[in-house]
Amino acid sequence: MRTAITLLITVFLFTSASAQEVIRVEEQPLSLAFLLNFALPIEVDYDVRNYKIVYTTTDAFGQPDTASGLLCVPDDRELVFPLAVYNHGTVADRNGVLSVEGVAERLLAQGIAGSGYITVAPDYLGLGESDGFHPYVHAATEASAGRDMLLAVRDWLATQDIRQNGQLFLTGYSQGGHATAALHRDLSLHPKEDGLTVTAASHLSGPYSISKVMLGTLFEEGLPTLPGYIVYTYVSYNEVYDIYDELEQIFVEPYLGVIDSLANDLSSLGNFNARLDTLLQQNDAGLDALFQDSIRQILATRDTSKAIIQALIDNDTYDWAPPEPTLIYYCTEDEQVPFRNAILADSVMRANGSTTITLESGGARDHGECIFPAAIRTLEFFEQYANVYSVSTKGPVNRPDIRLSPNPVSSGDQIKLSGLPAEEHSYLIYDQLGRNLQKGQTERDGSLELPASLRPGMVLLRLHLPNGEFIVRKILIE
Repeated sequence: MRTAITLLITVFLFTSASAQEVIRVEEQPLSLAFLLNFALPIEVDYDVRNYKIVYTTTDAFGQPDTASGLLCVPDDRELVFPLAVYNHGTVADRNGVLSVEGVAERLLAQGIAGSGYITVAPDYLGLGESDGFHPYVHAATEASAGRDMLLAVRDWLATQDIRQNGQLFLTGYSQGGHATAALHRDLSLHPKEDGLTVTAASHLSGPYSISKVMLGTLFEEGLPTLPGYIVYTYVSYNEVYDIYDELEQIFVEPYLGVIDSLANDLSSLGNFNARLDTLLQQNDAGLDALFQDSIRQILATRDTSKAIIQALIDNDTYDWAPPEPTLIYYCTEDEQVPFRNAILADSVMRANGSTTITLESGGARDHGECIFPAAIRTLEFFEQYANVYSVSTKGPVNRPDIRLSPNPVSSGDQIKLSGLPAEEHSYLIYDQLGRNLQKGQTERDGSLELPASLRPGMVLLRLHLPNGEFIVRKILIE
């Protein structure tokens, strides 16, 4: 039986609410770790508490608005966790978002939380409990919805005495990859007094190049698996940028009527895509046949003097240089989001001066098959940097009686800490940049085995003591 408990009710009228404020929280059923392990190809460590969040934000025109999202919290109050954002992919209708129970993609956000991250998953504007048209792949509102949810949730967590350690990880798949790149760029290039600083990010199979790669799909032979998603982009941008007065100035019959039903929220995206695909196949037509000749000419020549091309360029999310560790992941048989998006993003970001990019291929997988490998690789990538520690941790202490030997030592060898009580102790090994290299428990005699992958140089060992204090020892790897 569903147990929805309203934890926080509206305390102010919306007109007096601040820009980033939780206005309603509903607790949803607990996700048990063993069930998540059964459903996901990852090993999670924690049960997960789930909350539907409704919060204040702004719309595409800077006016006050509300939006919803999912908050997933690892169920262990004795530990302090990082924050993470999971941005979802394209959904077939407004109720296909992660704050709605039963949506399959919720498992990804819950899996991230079960792996040790307080995870927020925005529904975006126009979806979930947010009214109006969804500004599809609109970078500015993807970023603002994510940033505002982070701020609202962070304040709410403090009222619940749920601690987070100040780290922030970002990820998302498909449309969520685009949203993650938009949010990452906003947080990194436009820092504010809100203190949100990205630790690491993974951009997964996203349409980062709206004005080049995705525009080019209009003129390729054959139809993409989901042609409606391409049209959805142009309808969305016309709503936001008010480029044309009527859709008939952009599109032609027999497609105009179907497209108009989407624009007026009379058809779900899933139904729209099916109807559009059928019409195109019946007419043996490519995507460019949807457009008026004048529009097709603008799109074919990429005439940057035209507002429609400027709108596409405005929503590219790759032409910048991420300063934080960033994984760009793609699969080569992706039939929905061409992997050229990832290749272009990587090359431009490096040319712009970024030295933190990791570009990886998941191999010959299609869009659906790429999801889980991307998620697994993301958690591996984040693990290098995430820092989870006990609430009772007080601080480093000087304990010369606790000795480490041998030191120097070779990678893969065993070291031993003497002077400890005969019990297991939590430890963390990290490099001088703060990246996590290994975490675990010592043996009862104080011994542990170093990773075989350690490179020569200095690493740090942080060992937690029973009273909440910890010691730090330098280890020289030969």
